[in-house]
Amino acid sequence: MKSARTLALRQRGFTLVEAIIVMVVTGVLAGVMVLFIRQPIQNYVDASARADLSDTADLALRRMARELRGALPNSIRTLYSGGVWYVQFIPVKAAGQYLAVEDNASSGIPLSFTSNTATQFDVVGPMPAINTATDLIAIYNLGNGITDADAYFAGESPVTVNQLNRQGVVTVSGTTVTLANSHNNFADPAVQGRVPNSSPDHRFFVINTPVTFRCEGKADGTGTLARISNNPFSAVQATVAFTSNTPLLATNVQECDFSATQAGSLHSALIGMTLSLARPRAGVSANGLETVTLVHQIHMDNTP
Repeated sequence: MKSARTLALRQRGFTLVEAIIVMVVTGVLAGVMVLFIRQPIQNYVDASARADLSDTADLALRRMARELRGALPNSIRTLYSGGVWYVQFIPVKAAGQYLAVEDNASSGIPLSFTSNTATQFDVVGPMPAINTATDLIAIYNLGNGITDADAYFAGESPVTVNQLNRQGVVTVSGTTVTLANSHNNFADPAVQGRVPNSSPDHRFFVINTPVTFRCEGKADGTGTLARISNNPFSAVQATVAFTSNTPLLATNVQECDFSATQAGSLHSALIGMTLSLARPRAGVSANGLETVTLVHQIHMDNTP
């Protein structure tokens, strides 16, 4: 027969009261731990959200900067209308040098700035790629509103229709370029008694239709930054519509600001860009918006 001492030694386990006490203590400790780790976790989530917003804003501004640096000199202009910013420019695909009369070349066809019926000229050096279906040639662009030197000019007035410093190309053969419409727009100023708008460096640019960056900021962070191509040429900058098919550079736009400061010499400019993105803070108990603001400046070489 087993003694009471032996039975007592073999009994293992815990009582219901002990189990309840353990659960209560564990709950208290868990609650205390939550208070300590909640804020670090929230900080990590917020930091990740800010990093994501910063990357988006930085990528968008870098894309804009890269394209604006490749714009036709003196073609960048800005417009603020209805709470929306519009930054427009004429993209350059390539550039080259035309043979000029001043070169006194023994052979080749120089570009005429005195006869608007002389529609052919030779290129000095490598021939840039020119798509005769879509590309245009622009020479010595000095900026919006300057007579005979405004690549945006579209001939809105019949009196001033012959002020274009851009023209299409009908054929490219070897080193010879033939201008479209059997007419030489670059010679119109001289034909009409004005000073020819020739380039001191005999430079021409191969351009395409204008492009607009459209930035609409909204206080709740639901605005957009979009790139809209194939804009019409117009002496007066106009608003550009946003559609569901418009390519987006950034969403969650809260605020944006752009400026284009032209230097007095017209050979340089400073483009300022500010972009603020915002979105709701992550987390069950989070409130307000997580925001980031990036500022970018571009120094432009506007030598035409």
